[in-house]
Amino acid sequence: MSGQPSSRQLKAEPYTQWETGVASPASACGPATMAALMEYWHTRMGRLFIPGAGHFDSKAAHINYIYTHHGGTPWGMSVRSFAKGLRAYISHAAPRGKDSSRLLTVSVFNDIARYKAEIDALRPVALKFDKWFSLRWRGSYVYDYHWVLGIGYEDNADGTCTLVVHDNGVRHPGRGYIPGRERRISYPANQAILTMVALNIAESSEAP
Repeated sequence: MSGQPSSRQLKAEPYTQWETGVASPASACGPATMAALMEYWHTRMGRLFIPGAGHFDSKAAHINYIYTHHGGTPWGMSVRSFAKGLRAYISHAAPRGKDSSRLLTVSVFNDIARYKAEIDALRPVALKFDKWFSLRWRGSYVYDYHWVLGIGYEDNADGTCTLVVHDNGVRHPGRGYIPGRERRISYPANQAILTMVALNIAESSEAP
């Protein structure tokens, strides 16, 4: 029946920035999100030329590689660095003779309709929460500064939307951590500090 709340959720492998072996865990949320996104495109979308988790000794090694080579810094990863890192990671792996600029597209936005369209097209979306550079210093949000992987959405009866994400894990105040897991987050409550990064990768046979 039209007009009824809807939902969709993708099956993606969660990553954990606090996993043993991650070299700079406190600032690895961006690399962990990128690693999870690359693993999804390798495994779920069949872009086998893209290095996924199986190309590394562990998920931690995958995160560390991205941190070192594709935009990780002690103060976090900017949206610009994330998008640049995605392009470089995929371009380096592109089949020889293929024009990588036509093989992939990266889009940056903050629009729930576009987000839902990406999820409906089976494409996860990287989400950055950042109240500092959004100049919302006094606001209360689910995260002050954090990258997560958006894997779904749930429409609510009141017309709002809930984001379904993988949170990249949580560190215990003492020792140990909770592995990356699903979390549901209100879009309206966090809209002011969100940036969304969508990725689309053509089949290598489709690119010139």
